[in-house]
This record gives sequence, C-alpha cells and structure tokens, in this order.
Amino acid sequence: MTEGTGHVIDPAGDARRALQDAVTSHGPEVLSDATVMDHLCRTQLAALPGESILIVSAARADVPALLRDAIPQFGNYGAIQSVASTLARASDLDGAASLWVVREFARALGLIAPGGTQAMPRPAPAGTGAEAPGVAAATGKVGAGAAATAGMSAGAGGAGAGTAGGTGGPGGPELASGPQPGMTGGPQPGMAGGPAGRGPSGSKLFTRNTVGIAAAIALVAGYLGVAAVAHLSPFPAKTVAATSSQSASTGPSTSPATTPATTPATSPAGSPDASPTSDYEVLLSKIPAAIQGRDNCHLTGTQYGATAVSQCSRLSLPAGTIIYYLYPSQAALSAGLSTFLASVHFRKQRECTTGNDFTDFLTECRTQFHNQTPFMTGSIAEYTSTSNDPIIASTDNQQNVMAVLVGTNPGDLLSYWKQLTWIKD
Repeated sequence: MTEGTGHVIDPAGDARRALQDAVTSHGPEVLSDATVMDHLCRTQLAALPGESILIVSAARADVPALLRDAIPQFGNYGAIQSVASTLARASDLDGAASLWVVREFARALGLIAPGGTQAMPRPAPAGTGAEAPGVAAATGKVGAGAAATAGMSAGAGGAGAGTAGGTGGPGGPELASGPQPGMTGGPQPGMAGGPAGRGPSGSKLFTRNTVGIAAAIALVAGYLGVAAVAHLSPFPAKTVAATSSQSASTGPSTSPATTPATTPATSPAGSPDASPTSDYEVLLSKIPAAIQGRDNCHLTGTQYGATAVSQCSRLSLPAGTIIYYLYPSQAALSAGLSTFLASVHFRKQRECTTGNDFTDFLTECRTQFHNQTPFMTGSIAEYTSTSNDPIIASTDNQQNVMAVLVGTNPGDLLSYWKQLTWIKD
C-alpha cells in the first residue's frame, strides 16, 4: 500500500513477518498487549517508525477484540473495514493506514490468507529531508492511487493469494486463509512494490497514474478469480450439486438439495453432465433450504482449516446468523473446532449437560454429544461474545461440518440447536 507521495507501507514485509512471528511464538493474545507490541517495534521495526505507530495504536485499541465483535455482523472482510474506520477515528490515523494495520492484524490472527512475506527492495526516501517510508502513511493523507487501491476489498496479499473454497465466524473467526472476498470470493488489492520510473532526484516512486493502473489491473484479476469460482461471466456455471434458492417446502428440508438427475455425484459414469462439484457447492448441499432462503448464504473464505465456509445471515430464527465450515475429515473437523475456540479465547469451565441432558445454556462449556433421531455425533461448545450474544459452536461428525450459531436469547438458541434442524441429516 502506498500514499500519495509514493511512500510504501511496509515495503519489504518486515512488519508483517514480525506480527506473524509474534503470534506464532506467544499466541494471538500478544496482539492485544500494547507493551509487548511497543517492545517488538523498538527491537525489530526501528527502521519503520510509521508502521510502529500503527501497530502500537492497534494493540492499544485491542483490534483483535474489535474484530471478534464485528465479524458476526459484517463477516471477516466487512469487519476489517469497519474496525479500520473505528481505529482511524479513535486514534486520529489516516484511513488507508488504519486499514493496512487492521488487515495485517487479521492476517496474523489467521482470519485472512497469510499473503507473501518475502523481502522486497525498499525504496529510498525522496529528495532530502523526506520522511522514511511508512511515516507519512501513518500520519498523513494517502493519494488518489492508494485510496483507489484501499477502496477495493480488504484482501490479503496480491490477487489470487487465497485457496479455493469459502469463511466467516463470530467472536474471532472469520473470516482465515482462502477464498474470501479477495481470495476466491472477491478482489484483493495488490501491494505496490516496484518503482515505475526514476525522478530527477533519483528516487524510485510510483506516479499517481501508475498506481491507478495497478489498482485497475488488480481489480480485474480479482474479478476473474471470483468469476471462475462463482461462475460469473465469462465463466458460465456447469451443473452443480446444490443452490441457495428457496425450496418449495416451508420448513427445514431434510432431503437432498437436488435430484439424482442434476447431481453430478449420482450421474452415470462417463456421462457428459458428470462434473466434480466445488467444496462450496458440497457445503451448500448440507445447509437446509429454509436457512439458505433466497440470498441468505454467501461464500466467506476457508478459515480454521475448512475447505469452504458459508455465512448465512438475516435469519428469522433463534440463530440470526449461522456460519458453516466444511472439512475433509473428522480429524480436520476436530482440529478446526479447537482452533476456532482458541481464536475466541474460549476456556472450558464445565460440561454442557446435566445428567447427559442439555437443560440450560452454560457459558464456557464443551461436551461431546450423541443423538439417535436423527443420528448425529459431534461436539458442542457454548459461550457469549463480548457484546453478550450467546454463541454455540457445534460439529456434525457425519457431515464433517462445523456450525457457529449466533443468537440473542441463550435459552432459545439452545432449544433451536437441540432440534438439529440447522443441518441436513
């Protein structure tokens, strides 16, 4: 990301690597510790004073907690935009610079694709007396080219950095690596790296036109990536296993989303219509039509080891939002649940049952369950977000799906979960 004079924020990726290394070494909570972040910046990022200001400001504002609170409502990338605006207002920072630091915190937390951290040539300061790269970006206004780039999705790395699939999650999920907006679900801004020319002073700076062209190229490349997955023009859709359209039934559907005639998995071998389905289409086939509605569910990434993630919102149910995660195996499913709960700072205090029966919504509880009709085994964890919304994270071992249910009334949310109609049996 650059600002109007051509200064690049974290041009060599040093700040990104430092944040990711800190989380790897000390856990995600380190990003909420302003004292530790200040020490890290002084010892490792002394050459990046502007980036250091942003990082310490983000830690002081507890950006990880702000992201956890915003994700259930906005999704991972919408939460990044919202928190960046909040941070800019609260800390009197430039909007594009705030967006950069919030996105890097989200990246370090695993909410979006990790992106590249390879070293890049660091441009020399322009002229004499110029600020070091990053300083102006932390305190000044960005130019038109940078604003155009920042106006795109708060994606990670360059276009196509994610992996195919789909993400979102409350209280600190959401949105991890993979096709989220900017991966396979939306465009991502590219990092302005190489110089476009050499000015009279010999400094390597982007012109405004060059940055604008780069932003346009990134936008087109991002769209083509989205189109290829979402079957938008110029990539027409083939036969799929499931859709998000409303079924004729008014209640939760318990039958397959499509008939054998239209399901590639059941088409005759060698048939021209037999084509592999995407992970996201497989995930949609497991979500009841009553929840999908007309346009309730959307691809949001591939967080916590999932191959596809769908966030279903605006639901007229005790769970107003449900985020579904698809996994390739039970082992991956179990690991995904544990990773998710760790990201929201969940600490098990008790079992969720009384005499093997779920009678009350109990915060910080986690239990294995076994249901006969319909048959389902898995895990359930109950907790509340910082805004006191009750949340249930649960798995279905038979479907290899994790669902995170966000409600407003804890008793109603648990009663809805016990019906097991939030997943197709």
